[in-house]
Amino acid sequence: MKLYFVAGEASGDTHGAALMAALRQLQPDLRFTGRGGPRMKAIAGSDFIDWSEHAAVLGLWEVLKQYGYFRREFAATIAQISTTTPDAVVLIDYPGFNLRLARALRTQFPQLKIIYYISPQVWAWNRRRIPQMARYLDLMLCIFPFEEELYNQSGLRTVFV
Repeated sequence: MKLYFVAGEASGDTHGAALMAALRQLQPDLRFTGRGGPRMKAIAGSDFIDWSEHAAVLGLWEVLKQYGYFRREFAATIAQISTTTPDAVVLIDYPGFNLRLARALRTQFPQLKIIYYISPQVWAWNRRRIPQMARYLDLMLCIFPFEEELYNQSGLRTVFV
């Protein structure tokens, strides 16, 4: 089984590496590919792209300055998913990029399983996104116990981990 991971920040790299290690203990023949940070790359191997130094930006102005970079990386991510044909994609936090990616993947690859790990804090700032997320995602893995019920109410299969 092959999983494609996307994390864009140091915290996502830390959580992603822990998830990869736990999954590998359960199923040693799992293959990982994708993009994240050095911890995830250390587990996944040479096919994994360490982009976290460039991807982790804060604030609207920084995002706007890097807009061309993010457009290229978005297209490259979709192209890589198309060529590597993973069994599932695991999106870790990083909602500005990953929620858009989930929507694009659902449109282009309707049968692809899309898993989101570490929910965006929509309960704090934008609950209207929850029904949209339910359309694009197959599974939400949340880290706060109250999130499980919130997302499950929308029809999105959710597990507190």
